[in-house]
Amino acid sequence: MTSPGAILHELVNQPENWDFSGAERLFAGVDLGTYKAITIVVDETGRPRAARMRRAEVVRCGLIVDYAGAQKIVREMIEEMRKAAPLAIDQGATSYPPQTEHANIDATRYLLEGAGLEVLAVLDEPSAANQVLQLKNAAIVDVGGGTTGIAVIQNGAIVFTDDEATGGVHLSLVVAGNRKISYEEAEQIKIDPARSREILPVVRPVIEKIASIADACLRNFDNLTEICLVGGTCELAGFEAIVQKTLHLKTYRPEHPQFITPLGIALSCLDENE
Repeated sequence: MTSPGAILHELVNQPENWDFSGAERLFAGVDLGTYKAITIVVDETGRPRAARMRRAEVVRCGLIVDYAGAQKIVREMIEEMRKAAPLAIDQGATSYPPQTEHANIDATRYLLEGAGLEVLAVLDEPSAANQVLQLKNAAIVDVGGGTTGIAVIQNGAIVFTDDEATGGVHLSLVVAGNRKISYEEAEQIKIDPARSREILPVVRPVIEKIASIADACLRNFDNLTEICLVGGTCELAGFEAIVQKTLHLKTYRPEHPQFITPLGIALSCLDENE
């Protein structure tokens, strides 16, 4: 069976394969990250129908720092999908990192309302990810560009969340310093799968730092069976092995983990709509 991440990877890269046939309702999930924005549209059954990813530098450490730029990106992605869809896309959801200030949560909601969406849900990122993962006694470590979100799930319910200002940007900075190149050049090397083995030894200390942050949050929970890694930074090959060695717990990542949280955001609309 094709994984949700693989399906969304195809929809992002091949919009000509967007298929709305048979859908009765459409819902949008919008995920604004430090260096990218992802929007996913699902139907009333939760099937992904369209997806779009855009480079965006409108968020820093989980906070919106360029509201006008964020609004423009969200509007453009939603309008592109509306033009392709035979049905209205007028309801949606979004998310925020754990421990985010209430004013920033409100700002995220306003972005969707500015794009003409009725906001059905605004949920924290780990809760969104677990809409897809459906974990029972485990932890989610969501490593984004600027922050790492950590959640503990017991009996299917999230009982603890935290968020730390460490993420993919720090890996890129280390690569830039090591190679004496620009940040942009380092970022391109980091996201190139063919160069993962080359840079893994360079960024290993940063990954170990991320793992140690997670360990400090998780050490007081005894019944955890596994760690699931999500977020774009976790796409670096070898990332999960380093985390597992530090945490001494089974650690895995879904295929194309950067799409797990935005898909969960979109799926949250179904619960609220019911």
